[in-house]
Amino acid sequence: MLSKALPLLVLLLAACESPTAPDELDRLAEARVLWQTQGSDSYTYELTRACFCVLSGRRVNVTVENGAVVAAEYADSKAAVESALLSYLQTVPDLFDLVDDALIRKVASFMTSYDPIYGYPTQIEIDYSATIADDEVSFTARNLQLTSAAGRRP
Repeated sequence: MLSKALPLLVLLLAACESPTAPDELDRLAEARVLWQTQGSDSYTYELTRACFCVLSGRRVNVTVENGAVVAAEYADSKAAVESALLSYLQTVPDLFDLVDDALIRKVASFMTSYDPIYGYPTQIEIDYSATIADDEVSFTARNLQLTSAAGRRP
């Protein structure tokens, strides 16, 4: 009986994470706190999204003022992103919400990394379902620069 149960026990133990290792929700909470203390409501950053969606594959320089996307330009051509497309661009809090949603939904595959200074997500990769094609999405955010001390949070 023990010889049959031993392989199962080994598999169960291998599936467990270390109880002291921070899980993804803890990492997200720590990153949000860092953003809230170091970040701002006004900033610029470069965003690239890969998906079967609008603006996929285009590097876009996003301008956020007082917590809202107010302008954007394509990084390659410096041409303005059409105002009708600005609603498809995320603010840093929107990126945090994407991570939070993926963790709550327990997606098929998930990976994220955060900026060590400001805490914002720099890489997000989500596969919502292992059995559905073309539902994967990824975001890369970089080169964030705060633009207004007036927009800083206390």
